[in-house]
Amino acid sequence: MLRHRSFGDESQTVPWRAISQIGLGLFGLGLAVGGYGAYVSALIARGVPPDAAGFGMSLFLLGQFLVVVPADRLTRTAPVERVATLGFVVAGIGIAIGGVVTLETTYVSRLLLGLGQGAAFVGGMKYVGLRTSGADTATAQGVLGALFTLGLACGLAVGTIAVSTLGPTIPAVLAAIVVLSGSALTSRLPAVSANAKTALRAYLDPFTSASGLALGLGNMATFGFLMVASTWYTELLAGVALPAIAVLVGFALTTVLGRGLGGWLSRSVGEQATVAGTLLGLAFVLVGVAVAIAIDSRAGIGIGLVLTGFGFGIPFGPLFSLAFSELADDPGVTLSGMLLVGNGGALAYPWLVGWLLAATESYAAGFGAMGLTVAAVWLLWVLTIGR
Repeated sequence: MLRHRSFGDESQTVPWRAISQIGLGLFGLGLAVGGYGAYVSALIARGVPPDAAGFGMSLFLLGQFLVVVPADRLTRTAPVERVATLGFVVAGIGIAIGGVVTLETTYVSRLLLGLGQGAAFVGGMKYVGLRTSGADTATAQGVLGALFTLGLACGLAVGTIAVSTLGPTIPAVLAAIVVLSGSALTSRLPAVSANAKTALRAYLDPFTSASGLALGLGNMATFGFLMVASTWYTELLAGVALPAIAVLVGFALTTVLGRGLGGWLSRSVGEQATVAGTLLGLAFVLVGVAVAIAIDSRAGIGIGLVLTGFGFGIPFGPLFSLAFSELADDPGVTLSGMLLVGNGGALAYPWLVGWLLAATESYAAGFGAMGLTVAAVWLLWVLTIGR
């Protein structure tokens, strides 16, 4: 188990100062991730094939996939806040590099951002977890997750305007400054360490069962596919006669609201039912968007994209709450394992949507594939965990 360090009175309450310092960096990461769709559009406008442009987000997911377990193991031999600080630094450098819009710099940028975000997320979540207990832990980690989601929502909402008005470099540099500021503040936090070591196989053991796999793939269908959405929604709307900014703002709002709604639904109908119902609804909405694209229904596309925000936002909290209670005793192992399966499962989809776009000249197949995947995860969920 993780060893809890004492911090006087603050250890008995939510450490808001630490949350604000780490949260600033996570908010900046959200800005960069949410704004990526504008850079995908810029690449495609310069003649880059859609699958190659979308592959940048696949590299981002790969970076997180590769780093989460090493980052968690590093927190067991080094101060946890230093791991988060290092992650923010790597991510900030990657974001700044992305201000130069070429395919090569985009790939380097996204991979570094993924590596940095994975380390920062693991380090930040573990840090506040070690400084709290019980309900305060859920509150602290929930606020950190909400700050990242808020940043992502802002990036989605203003990314296109910012890049078209200021060019690609200034928005990237501004997001990098926010992340690096969070890094500087995080480095000044009181030291926390978690000395309990664990075997490598422990990170995957909880997911060898059907129910554990359902939890991990549930994270893929929510967080992983949210990354796909942030990659392609902007470019999709560029080819549709819709007020793109209004749709993106609506999607951003439903994603943020969904995070809060997930907690309320969990208390009302239970976590299992909340996840099951939302996964089923998300599957129907994604397939509905695919149909709307195929028949060129502008209203269907706009409404569907906005509704997917609820599908991505609502299950996030209940999923991790169930994972922490049902999987490994060590919360660091559970967190890293969920991120490992979630990012790994979603790896191909940003590229796949672009590849199907190039092959079919439509987004319908890509959204249909996502919808069918979520439906398969829902079926696994109800067969193993329940309604």
